[in-house]
Amino acid sequence: MGVIPVFPGNPRQKHQFIARVDGFDTAWFEEATIPSAEHEIDEFNPAGSVRSTKFAGRTTFDDPVLKKGMPSDSGDLVAWNWLTTATNTERGELGDPTVYKKDVEIVHVDRVGSPIQTWTLIGAFVKKIEWGDNSGASSEHVVETITLSIDDERVS
Repeated sequence: MGVIPVFPGNPRQKHQFIARVDGFDTAWFEEATIPSAEHEIDEFNPAGSVRSTKFAGRTTFDDPVLKKGMPSDSGDLVAWNWLTTATNTERGELGDPTVYKKDVEIVHVDRVGSPIQTWTLIGAFVKKIEWGDNSGASSEHVVETITLSIDDERVS
């Protein structure tokens, strides 16, 4: 009996979101919550006017969340190592943002691995990692959820 090939190329594969960090496929995920963008509203009340004028203010982004991940060949420590570059709890030091902030591409692919849409998350870093409840007899996901924080996003 042959081995089922690892994504992409397997039409039965459930992982339809690829996370690319620094141009390398680091993990595949079953679910991805792409951040929504929202403008704060600034209002200006000109003298003598009975109504205010509204302007777009700062843009904020929700945190992207990647769920049910399967790491690439490099293993599941990539996310953990990235998380620890932001803060070193052993030494009580903060990391250098020029090191831990990275641009991440989230690529939505169809069942045969063809890209459908790509989101580029600018200035992303790992905010939170949740590990799955794994047992030795389980082939379930190693990384259950990764939450990122981002500065900006682009859609292509």
